[in-house]
Amino acid sequence: MAAPDAALAAEIDGALVGSNFATQWGSFGFFGPLTIKPELWNKGVAQQLLSPTVELFDSWRVRDAGLYTFSHSAKHAALYQKFGFWPRFLTALLSKPAAAERDESFLAFSTLPEARQEEAIEACRRLTDSIFGGLDVTREISAVEKQKLGDTVLVWDGDRLEAFAVCHCGAGTEAGKDNCYIKFAAADSEKSLRRLLASCESLAARRGLAKIEAGVNMARHEAYRAMLDSGFRTTMQGVAMQRSNSPGFNRPGVFILDDWR
Repeated sequence: MAAPDAALAAEIDGALVGSNFATQWGSFGFFGPLTIKPELWNKGVAQQLLSPTVELFDSWRVRDAGLYTFSHSAKHAALYQKFGFWPRFLTALLSKPAAAERDESFLAFSTLPEARQEEAIEACRRLTDSIFGGLDVTREISAVEKQKLGDTVLVWDGDRLEAFAVCHCGAGTEAGKDNCYIKFAAADSEKSLRRLLASCESLAARRGLAKIEAGVNMARHEAYRAMLDSGFRTTMQGVAMQRSNSPGFNRPGVFILDDWR
């Protein structure tokens, strides 16, 4: 529903045997999940899906592109390396129980009138662009709002947006039943990120959700440490593979949460 032109399907005699989903966040693109029917593993179907996926990235003229895959799988790494993606830092998937609502000052995107929503989206765009030129998650914010998947948490310092998080909430979303999943978050400092995490926990409490989840690339060391200090614990980890072995925004001093699953 969010971007049907970026949903790819593999068919044999009219039957669906595989799929892949590409995502464009402005100047950055990633793909996944890539899925193939088990009886067709190692038959070249994945490569047939990856070629048009890379063509999509080229047509979008993204600055960087990546994916998340199993860190222990030499087979997956070898497959993606054929298409110019190289393994870099681990990405941790973390969770914590959602505590009672905390007294945090934040705005929920869904509560804003339409004119202020446009202003908020522009503020989010300025924040992500300041971190990685052209990075833009407007589509994620709009999808959550239009499809009623959750909400976007906005943390302001006066008239300046210092952090925001796009959150999926509960059944029928990427979060799953009883969970709040931070699909994407960005902050201008470690202090702002810690405020944002507390605000997301408040959102989860308001929604009656039991757990909050998020991912972070370990190259963003300060962001990873802030999550641990906030009570998050790693449940699994994979590896981020990036085109042309570029670090992109996976580097120290960047306060972004995402996992590219």
